[in-house]
Amino acid sequence: MKKLKILIIGLVLFSSGIINAQDSNTVRVYTLDDAIYTAKSNNTSLVNARFDRLKAEKKVSEVYSESLVPTMTLTSQYNRAFKKQVFDIFGQRFSIGTDNSFVNSLQVSEPIPVLGTPVFQAIRIADYYTGLQNENVNSAEAKVTADVKKAYYNVLFLKEVVNVRKLNLNNAVENYDVVERRYRNGTSTEFDYLRAKVTMENLKPPVVESENNLTITKKVLKNAIGLKDSKDVDVTGSLTFDSTEYYGSIDAVITKIAENNVSVRQLRINQDINKQLLSIDKANYLPKLYLFGQYNLQAAEDDGRSFGNYRYFNVINAGVGLNWDLNFFRNSYKVKQSEIEIKKTDETISDVKQKLRLLAQSIILKMGEAKNKVVATYGTVKMAERGYELAALSFKNGVVNQIDVLDAGSQLSNSKLGYYQAIVEYLNAKAELEELLEKK
Repeated sequence: MKKLKILIIGLVLFSSGIINAQDSNTVRVYTLDDAIYTAKSNNTSLVNARFDRLKAEKKVSEVYSESLVPTMTLTSQYNRAFKKQVFDIFGQRFSIGTDNSFVNSLQVSEPIPVLGTPVFQAIRIADYYTGLQNENVNSAEAKVTADVKKAYYNVLFLKEVVNVRKLNLNNAVENYDVVERRYRNGTSTEFDYLRAKVTMENLKPPVVESENNLTITKKVLKNAIGLKDSKDVDVTGSLTFDSTEYYGSIDAVITKIAENNVSVRQLRINQDINKQLLSIDKANYLPKLYLFGQYNLQAAEDDGRSFGNYRYFNVINAGVGLNWDLNFFRNSYKVKQSEIEIKKTDETISDVKQKLRLLAQSIILKMGEAKNKVVATYGTVKMAERGYELAALSFKNGVVNQIDVLDAGSQLSNSKLGYYQAIVEYLNAKAELEELLEKK
């Protein structure tokens, strides 16, 4: 009975181990929408951008607190006089002070938002900084979406490459079988037999190479999604040409990208920050006013009185203070530097707009070129398929030579690869354009 229990427990543990091993090797299959949705939750760059935005929001709260809430400082100090100060008056010595003193002080200060005190400028800068982090999140989301799309399309493309090369190899194997039978029957030459065999063997390494490339491309997709575990990923669907997306006229699309792309918006926010910093530098020419108050609770006693019986008294002070940096020459240099920074940012904005315009034009031209290649190669694929069918049938009937079949098979393989290459070029260019348009 004891051995039976041990056997049952062993079987349970063994079966659970098999189940866990199967679970760990499960391949997760994604649609394009699922891959993008998962990436927006897991991609490291996007997650960090969201953390930076959250940090910026906390920084805004900190600035509001520093600018609008009075600064309060509480200090406590105990002082022991080991040797008191002594005055000698007309030959008599008098000691000053007590053996013990204890002071509790509460100090309050609040800047007055006039003249040279840049309270509201600091708040605006903090708000602009939060807006900048929001734009960073938008930029990261657009980039992650584009990266996932391109990785997804590349996986579909490599799948088609594997299928084409396997089909090409299968056709070569079938041709080799026909030639081998003819060679055994004496109706084909040894040269034809060797050429068929060499062609078949030469097509095997490309199949292995394309399968390895597919495995690597799937890992690239997994990294773009942001998955950290050991499970593999795969995709559904097929590589199809779809040009139904409507973005408007070419000029309108280019203008929209050049004027309103996230990189331009980020530079404009930086420019707003620079202008506020210039305002702060100019305000430094003026005095800074502030309100202050102080409350002291203190006691001074000699050793004859216990600490619990100290006699405390209150001191309250309040007033208005002024700070004024009179080093105007130094401040003028800071103002000049801030003005130069604004001019630099203006120049950078103009340069970025021009580069975005050129980039958008090149991507649109690339899409048009790829679209034309798709249309052209599609017809070529249909003709190549028909040509191979006729060549294979004619070869079996002894009408054409083996070289005609091999040539037709090579043309069919190349035309299919060219067709799928044109599709993935179009889809990748489309993803780049959507990144500029921030389609997320």
